[in-house]
Amino acid sequence: MLSARGFSAGWHRGVAAVAEVDLELVPGRALAVLGRNGAGKTTLAKGLLGLTPWRRGIVQLDGARIENWRPERIARAGVAFVPQGRGVFPGLTVEENVRLGALGSGRRRADSALLARFPALIERRDRPAETLSGGEQRQLSILRALAGRPRFLLLDEPSEGVQPTVVDAIADLLIELVEVDQLGILMIEQDLDLVARVAHECLVLEDGRPVDRFAAKELAAGPQRVERYLGL
Repeated sequence: MLSARGFSAGWHRGVAAVAEVDLELVPGRALAVLGRNGAGKTTLAKGLLGLTPWRRGIVQLDGARIENWRPERIARAGVAFVPQGRGVFPGLTVEENVRLGALGSGRRRADSALLARFPALIERRDRPAETLSGGEQRQLSILRALAGRPRFLLLDEPSEGVQPTVVDAIADLLIELVEVDQLGILMIEQDLDLVARVAHECLVLEDGRPVDRFAAKELAAGPQRVERYLGL
């Protein structure tokens, strides 16, 4: 389990950019983090990974405190991050991008079963990543993160700038990763349809503070509960 208690990270105008956050990320469950732009969602994810300075509180991975671990140690312990945007090395081939993902977590290569989930990318394995479409680059960034066989996956806006058919494919993949592979997923996302399909629980941030928490299935009845937080 990846958990945080009273977690505060980052720094903005003299105060912590994210403060007093409690969360639990467990295998086979998906947590969506919602909020307006600037609410602290990305800072939260980066703070859990050691990429943003920790301020106070406790972060634990399988019971071990990891606030002072370096990001590469957290990655090797099974926590992967897919940053916002396309997140690929454009001048490297598809295969080279995937190999870097595996090496970054201490593995030599991605396994064949994982690669089989991305047939379109494997057909283009020798092409530079910059020649792929935006949706294909987004899928490549996810594949690269998965190449290290993480147990926990943190994704920042996986649907951003991606056409609806690719968003559907990403949703199907994330559901499979949760239900079949039993990954724990934290997903920062504005697409409420995607959240409703994939997530089990939603955590809402406003000005870096948690202001609401509810079961994602509530979104199926309509987005009214979160509209005021997202400015919809």
